[in-house]
Amino acid sequence: MLTEAQLKLWEAYQHAEGRDPRAKKLLALESFLVSLSASTQSEWFPWARSLAERVVDGGEKLILRRPLFERAVFPALLTGFRAGLPGCARWLAGLSQHLLNDRGECSEQLPLEARTEWELLREALRRDPADRLSRRRLIDKMAGRLRFSLHEIPAGVLYGMDGASPEQCVELEQELEIFSRLAEEENLEQDYRELIQSCRLHFSAYRDYLLHRVRDCSYEQYLAQKQAQGRK
Repeated sequence: MLTEAQLKLWEAYQHAEGRDPRAKKLLALESFLVSLSASTQSEWFPWARSLAERVVDGGEKLILRRPLFERAVFPALLTGFRAGLPGCARWLAGLSQHLLNDRGECSEQLPLEARTEWELLREALRRDPADRLSRRRLIDKMAGRLRFSLHEIPAGVLYGMDGASPEQCVELEQELEIFSRLAEEENLEQDYRELIQSCRLHFSAYRDYLLHRVRDCSYEQYLAQKQAQGRK
């Protein structure tokens, strides 16, 4: 953990963060970070990981300036992630916005398959299937993505910012099955029943529409025709 001198520098930085001009805040932060670099990482890494835990899991309102994240929090989490320490993948996921803004200096040290919030949460669950915090957060993120894919209906299904291709509809169906399984594990099937039903309908129907559409027939018209055929 932090030495008494480091704790005093941290407290001085927190005091400056709350009231001083930006230049003084950064100067106080730099003094604290320099003090960390003068000691072994094993001494302060646990403190940095606990800071991430308080922010991500505890919702502590703490300003994580770029130097603090890049020189203290991220190195501690990266080492923990590589060592498989519990919580590190989840905390990295919770701080993923910092990875988006780091010009690659931090994110490129992570595996290619674990550089986004989505991927890090999936990695957290792979490592610890009993990690309910990661599962709940992943369910929430997936639900948002699935809802977004349908928000242009009846115009069509989206994949990112563009209309989905037939192949991407298949990817969305696979993602939906993962989402359904996770929701079932958390007994949330009823909460997401309508979303799951809508996704199952439109991912399959839109793929069929793309593969067999008639010229000048919109997806909305295609749906109306299918509905009419079903009533016969």
